[in-house]
Amino acid sequence: LEFEDSTKYHNNSFPYYSFIDYTEGDTLIYLKQIQGSEDQTKVIDGISLDILSDIDVIIDRDKTEWKSGNSNFVIQVGFDSRFAPAYNGKRVDYPADFEIVFTAPGEGDTSFIAGSFFQPIPSNIVVKNITEDIDRFQFIFRDVNNNELFDVDPDSAIGDAIFVVFGDSAGKPAETWSEVRISWSMTLVRDTTIAEEDQIEPQEGDIYKIVIKKPFRTGEYFEFISTGQGFDLSKAQSELDKIAVVPNPYTSAASWEPLSNSVGRGERRIYFIHLPNECTIRIYSMAGKLVQTVVHNSTISDGQEAWNLVSKDGMDIAYGIYIYHVDAPGIGEKIGRFAIIK
Repeated sequence: LEFEDSTKYHNNSFPYYSFIDYTEGDTLIYLKQIQGSEDQTKVIDGISLDILSDIDVIIDRDKTEWKSGNSNFVIQVGFDSRFAPAYNGKRVDYPADFEIVFTAPGEGDTSFIAGSFFQPIPSNIVVKNITEDIDRFQFIFRDVNNNELFDVDPDSAIGDAIFVVFGDSAGKPAETWSEVRISWSMTLVRDTTIAEEDQIEPQEGDIYKIVIKKPFRTGEYFEFISTGQGFDLSKAQSELDKIAVVPNPYTSAASWEPLSNSVGRGERRIYFIHLPNECTIRIYSMAGKLVQTVVHNSTISDGQEAWNLVSKDGMDIAYGIYIYHVDAPGIGEKIGRFAIIK
């Protein structure tokens, strides 16, 4: 099941999919558009697939968290409103997951310019785009306290912010301010309920992961292999021991027998259960006389077969003990008993 989205930023809420049989080299469904958050393919080659899709490009709050580290700062992820007036016009919600890796001072990447009259800033972070496997992704660094560290000034509750940025299409770096697109921000905030001496800032080696819910995009696919029904002779032989008759003994009535307004007890029936796909059941009296032959043929390997307690001569059988013999070609035989009582 392969997906395709030709939009510039891979944020089409309703991308297309194709269903391809790679064994036969046959495209079964070609570029059908997903219709909503839940869609289902038509049945083809005996298969129908349910497709669950994220329609909106939004932050997955349940999965966005520290991947490593012990910082107790509050992390705000989204689009920092302090800088929204300057950046809203360039905003694109980018459909990718990111890791923000903290480094030693001065060992991080230099940021992209924060505006037409800004200069790049050294930092102590590296931004990784893990969806597109880009180890060093561009970002804007709003260094509020001008110390070239992504941190929070001790005299302030709200600290620095970073914004991931890119060019005029997905995965393309920005070269100039005019073409830059600005996406998710991460802002550090001190938890004011924690005493100052207990505040833990992010340290070298800490990693914060931002996870985004996003539609399917070109290059994403699900691959699966179906196998035909197998046959294990030793298992089939051992399972012959499970063959049984229900109810046993058979009494005057059973719960599944239909009610009848006719004179007499109506239809009588027992079941042979746990049968292999193909077998022949022969029922004998205790004297060895063949009473009836029942042929079972099914696609189910743990099947059942009913018998209406009528002999091969068309007569209702008498009360007593009977022997059944199950012959499964190529597998083996099973012999058992059942009783018919008043």
